[in-house]
Amino acid sequence: MVVAALGLATLPAGWAGADDGSVAYCFHAWTDTADPGIEATPGTSHFTSNGQKWPLYCAGTVRGARVTGRGTFGEEGTIEGACSAGRGDVIFSFTIPTTEGLQRFRMMFEFVYGPGGGTSESNDFPGAFAFYPRKGDCLAAPVTEFDVVRHAVLFS
Repeated sequence: MVVAALGLATLPAGWAGADDGSVAYCFHAWTDTADPGIEATPGTSHFTSNGQKWPLYCAGTVRGARVTGRGTFGEEGTIEGACSAGRGDVIFSFTIPTTEGLQRFRMMFEFVYGPGGGTSESNDFPGAFAFYPRKGDCLAAPVTEFDVVRHAVLFS
């Protein structure tokens, strides 16, 4: 959790590459399942949120339009590492309602993590996250389900 809090403190205030200066500050929480699971020893595991069904809360502008409500979010990816630390690749799929209609996104990027949290390595949607095991404890059984909470900034 300390790692995630430190990561939140380093979120950028703006990005020079956003054509129209659109910036949205977002928060989302969801549950992932992992197969075969994340263990105490390094390995590879695949994870998914099982669909774009999780709430995504953003404030600001997206692609030049004001955000008007709650969006939806889902992810899938691969983890290389152990419970204590590692890295991975993820695909985020999400939709945000705006004054110009629904804005749909699909982004692929890398992430790194340590005990309890990590950061997303993306120029368009950088963020920091914390995660908590739901099923498995990494000692007696691999972690096969975990909750994630993330704060991020969307530059579009």
